Amino acid sequence: MSGCLRLLGRLLLVLALWGLPQGQVWAHASLIGATPLDGASLPQAPDALTLRFDEAVTLISLRVVGPAGEVGLVAPPEATGGTLHARLPPGLAEGTYLASWRVISADGHPLGGTFAFGVGGEPSPAAAPEMTADALWTWAAEVLRFLFYAAFAVAVGGVLFRALVEDTPGPLRRRMAGAALTGIGVVGLSWGVQGGIMLDGLFPAALLNQATWQAAVASTLFDRAAMSALGLALTATSLCSIGRASCLLGLLGALVAAIGLSRSGHAATGGWVGQLLLVLHVLAMAYWVGAFWPLLTLLVARGSKAASAVRRFAALAIPTVAVLVLTGAAQVARHLPDAGALVTTTYGQLVLAKAAGALLLLMLAALNHIRFTPALAAGRPGSAARLSRNIRAELVVATAVLGVTSVLSMTSPHPNTATPPAHHAGHWIGDTHAEDEGEITRTVSGSMDTQGGAIRLQLAVSPGRAGRNQITVWLDRVDGKDFRPAEVWIELSQERSGVLGIRRQMRADGPGRFEHDGTELALPGRWTARVEVLISDFEQASARLSFSVAAQPNIAHVPR
Repeated sequence: MSGCLRLLGRLLLVLALWGLPQGQVWAHASLIGATPLDGASLPQAPDALTLRFDEAVTLISLRVVGPAGEVGLVAPPEATGGTLHARLPPGLAEGTYLASWRVISADGHPLGGTFAFGVGGEPSPAAAPEMTADALWTWAAEVLRFLFYAAFAVAVGGVLFRALVEDTPGPLRRRMAGAALTGIGVVGLSWGVQGGIMLDGLFPAALLNQATWQAAVASTLFDRAAMSALGLALTATSLCSIGRASCLLGLLGALVAAIGLSRSGHAATGGWVGQLLLVLHVLAMAYWVGAFWPLLTLLVARGSKAASAVRRFAALAIPTVAVLVLTGAAQVARHLPDAGALVTTTYGQLVLAKAAGALLLLMLAALNHIRFTPALAAGRPGSAARLSRNIRAELVVATAVLGVTSVLSMTSPHPNTATPPAHHAGHWIGDTHAEDEGEITRTVSGSMDTQGGAIRLQLAVSPGRAGRNQITVWLDRVDGKDFRPAEVWIELSQERSGVLGIRRQMRADGPGRFEHDGTELALPGRWTARVEVLISDFEQASARLSFSVAAQPNIAHVPR
């Protein structure tokens, strides 16, 4: 066993240095500029759109909608590094145009947004684009990620148990090889799902389109898929044979599969350090979780005679758990901007859920170590059955943790692409009508908690019809104390139409009153406004409010 341990360490060092990219640190991409500028009012229609990002991106979709509906581009958008360029047709009509974009950053995460510009005189409302199937593709990707993690834990955990603890019976090895082959199939299907996300195809019919599979080659998931499949293939081959050579082949396959996992996702944002942390983390996870099945098999077959194998597993499990906890904590620290993000972002909340599951696993493992394993070694009647029941409980908890991890791996750690910080939903105060002017002032209210106490806010949208509107926000403290925020921003979205994150800074117009006048509310229907209040250099609060925008009475909209 010591020889296998030394070999494991050497292979880990060599393959990590060989497989990880050098001199490059990836992060979630950000849009740093666009032509026309967001919010620009142009005397003439532009010939093209240009979007500039701070790193290379892969285009998923770029859609432009105007007064007559969706605008057909002259040619497919061109992507060169961090720049996207799309030619617009000549003779665009006067009015408001919304450009909605979605890309995949170098770490494999999709992101998107919308910017607005006007052409000619007073803008007219734009027609809403159709809905997309993004949520279904994301759900499918998370399910496949869970299945892959389970297959990885069984197959890689099996070869690690075999090399470091005790060889396993032939029937069990073949079943674990079957898990590895299942993992390869899941990797292949994940490749198609990634292509579906990139092309914004119809779910799941796009999987039958060859272009869907070809598109995934351009993403970082392809590199990950190829290495992971190769590693699992080596693992399956080793589990179908016996001898020292098969043990070495299994260790090699485990390392290759683990490195493959690090080639995209959050680990890719941290360069070789982040990827090495993930390699160690998933190998430690596989040794611990992947041992449940072999241990249960040995306990059923041998009873108390399996005590020696249980002790050998436990001896390595203690340092393995230490590696698992330390590498997991290091990855979280690298991704989250501060400790507060643990409760204010979806990523942080998932981390806490995973930590709670891991803590429960540690408690069950401690119970094994303190009570059930000594009883098994002493040959006490029923000790094997009690230990088996506890291991099955660990298996259930571990499955739940893998499920949380699957969602976590598809969630951005950044607040601007995760669920916004804690907020209070707004409620309607009412609509104020001014029939002679055709106005319907939309008024909603809400509140937010701060260190200095609760803040009330009220938001009004006038005239409340698609097109140019004045948005006003009033802020005051519940306790009546003076309140002067440093900045107030508003982010407008209509997710049903694919319009995401139109962000504007509001101007101060008196104590507690902030305004913005613009044409961003170009589409009728339900809108969401996220109001961000910068209270000081060290504190920010936000609230999410929703309101309706009516259609212009003299505008005929394209049917949706």
